[in-house]
Amino acid sequence: MNTESTALSPTLPPVQPYQRGGTLLLVEDSRLTADTVRLLFRNAGGRLRRADCLRSARRHMALYTPDAAIVDLGLPDGSGLDLIDEMARRRPRTGLIVATSGDPEMEDDAFLAGADRFLPKPFGNGAAFCQMLAPVFFGLRDTASTGTGPTQAALRDDLYLALDLLNGTGARSAYAGQFIAQLACMTGDFALERAVQADDRAQIVALLRDRLRALPLI
Repeated sequence: MNTESTALSPTLPPVQPYQRGGTLLLVEDSRLTADTVRLLFRNAGGRLRRADCLRSARRHMALYTPDAAIVDLGLPDGSGLDLIDEMARRRPRTGLIVATSGDPEMEDDAFLAGADRFLPKPFGNGAAFCQMLAPVFFGLRDTASTGTGPTQAALRDDLYLALDLLNGTGARSAYAGQFIAQLACMTGDFALERAVQADDRAQIVALLRDRLRALPLI
């Protein structure tokens, strides 16, 4: 997967860059991914707001219209495609809607729902992220890689959440596989990715526990 490529919608509406201010709404269930975005966005000169599910995102949207939004397509209470459709139809419209996923096959569905850009996971050095958001947030123009990654606390939280999700049933169990696949994608954990693809629950649990033990104590 080419993580630095940018996928563009042919009907992207014009947006005006903000020298300061402006709000980015991040709709993302993973703390690891959210921490990555926080670090990439810190020089943007704008405000970052996060929602970890559809319900929370809709509460944000009821209060304001963000200048840009990044929407993960796999959320605990439904598909990010539904939220993208709502954002694209709403007036005033969110200026820039970016869909993100570790599954490149979701790109076409994202554009059909109304996304302006598709940002594949993982984000690599952040160049594609900055390029996509620079038309809205002036501070991201010519921004180089920060050289720092997300915190180990964020990774630890996601690993514990993954283990907790595996104890669920029904929709929660289905979401667990989706969440862990995204976690493997963001961390480049090919062993975990293979275990998820094989639906090997015992191996998934063992690998998650191994990753937790490998983290330094805090």
